[in-house]
Amino acid sequence: MTTATIPATLLRIDSQAQFNHCVTEHEFLLVLFSASWCAPCQPFAKVYAEVAAQHPELMFATVDIDTATDLAGNFQVTQVPALMVVRERIVIDMASGAMHAHELTHHVQMWQAFDMTAFSAHFEQKAIVENHG
Repeated sequence: MTTATIPATLLRIDSQAQFNHCVTEHEFLLVLFSASWCAPCQPFAKVYAEVAAQHPELMFATVDIDTATDLAGNFQVTQVPALMVVRERIVIDMASGAMHAHELTHHVQMWQAFDMTAFSAHFEQKAIVENHG
């Protein structure tokens, strides 16, 4: 069984606690869930690393679902490879399946352009209701 090597530009997350820390430290976090036994994960990991290298302003991370079982379970990851996108501590998207570089690049651009105003307003209003309810 071959284990994919993780380029130095990618952060490896091994637990829920480490993920929680990363979310507080980075406004924009892309997380690739994969496994060493997953055949499509290996070539997609290379694509993911290439796209990460093109976007040094963003944090790209990887999670081995067999190592970070708590994290994979909490986010109900049932298929790999899977991508999760977190902006301003909010999961804004999850996608399953490998992509070509141009597809992933398009998704990254779409996620960057996503207007967080409505999300932020929703959670601010929810906090007000919960604190006064």
